Amino acid sequence: MDCVAPNALPITLSRHRLVFAPEAPMRLPAFAGSAWRGGLGWALKRLVCVMRLRPCEGCPLELSCIYPTIFAARPDEEAQKMRRYERVPNPFVLRQIHPSRTTVGPEDRVVVELGLVGRACRQIAYLVRALDQAGEGGIGPDRGRLRLLAVSPVESPWAPLELEPASQAIRAEGATPPVPELWPRVELRLETPLRLQHEGRLVGPQLFRPACLAMALVRRVSMLCHHHGETDLEADFPALKAQAEAIRVLDSQIEWVEQLRRSARQKAVLPMGGLVGRLVLDLSDAAPLWPFFWLGQWLHAGKGATMGMGAYRLVRAPA
Repeated sequence: MDCVAPNALPITLSRHRLVFAPEAPMRLPAFAGSAWRGGLGWALKRLVCVMRLRPCEGCPLELSCIYPTIFAARPDEEAQKMRRYERVPNPFVLRQIHPSRTTVGPEDRVVVELGLVGRACRQIAYLVRALDQAGEGGIGPDRGRLRLLAVSPVESPWAPLELEPASQAIRAEGATPPVPELWPRVELRLETPLRLQHEGRLVGPQLFRPACLAMALVRRVSMLCHHHGETDLEADFPALKAQAEAIRVLDSQIEWVEQLRRSARQKAVLPMGGLVGRLVLDLSDAAPLWPFFWLGQWLHAGKGATMGMGAYRLVRAPA
């Protein structure tokens, strides 16, 4: 079996930006993605659950309800593929992209980006409404209330920020972003902490290897295709792994940054640190992995991706 060819990854994506206005001066958490994710889950279940908010596991509607499909996906016990993975990636990525400061007022705008994968793209209206209700219910340590002003689709992860979007609409269908021709040398800019694990250990600056990131992206795409897409990813995974080992680091300026998130479910404050900085990689001997790196800009990488961690941007590096 050949490795995956460029533009051949069977995955559809959509991305929207939601612009909110605080109703009064308020504080936002430093790691806002966790708060938005918690608010989304709280609001989505109340929006769609018709079983009086009973636990999803064992519910007769579990396989058809929007909430567990999007927010609490579980492995299919009868499926033959992916059986060794205990957890299923949820088909969304949520990230607050503006502002960077933690104190805002009614004159400010808070911008949240929502990415959806596969069949979840069709549920965008429910997700937007749930985020609207999450803002109304309050976000952050002050439970500050936010009012949704606008929602608009964006074509790329690095689209210019617009605090007053000209178009206000949602798109209920996803698309596969086109993958450009291979950039043999690429600068990878880690915009939010990247939290990778290798052999049960968190990967710090000294342990980082590009193969670890590459295969994390391959696994993420493969699992999202299998659980949330229309078609499984067919690829020669041992060959991809061998090519991942051929990726060379030409320059590395990465460091570990610690951050904390508050877990309402566990009633605790949890460390959620990761790698930030920049890497220059030589992909000339790993061309079949290029589509995974490119689409990873939409999907993020590593643990905590649904709450905005592992966001990166690719920039073409000179030869």
